Amino acid sequence: MSDETTEHTESGALDHGDSSGDYAKHWTNKADNREDLPAENVDVKSDWVGLTVYLPEPLRDELELVFREHSLECKRSTDIDLKKLRHFYPSVVALGIERLESMNTEELTPLLTYLSEEYE
Repeated sequence: MSDETTEHTESGALDHGDSSGDYAKHWTNKADNREDLPAENVDVKSDWVGLTVYLPEPLRDELELVFREHSLECKRSTDIDLKKLRHFYPSVVALGIERLESMNTEELTPLLTYLSEEYE
């Protein structure tokens, strides 16, 4: 993805108040080139806001498979135990937000059509 497609303005449709446009980079600790993960002393179930998401079963299965693949690779290569609630789900959402913010209607419409045809 080019730098042009990842730049956002404060007045974007999904305005999150981060004028730098690097929301996903912030949550994935790439904004300042750090390699560390979010603090382990945070109890995500009590300190963060919960969200229920309903997904079609094949999409849910793919999400689980991707988590397991990344978890295994992360453990093997860095000895970091990737946590689903603390690391994986926030990264998926942050990266998804960043990608959606960079899409225009012409890019979004085929995605919505694909999701509708694939999962409904």
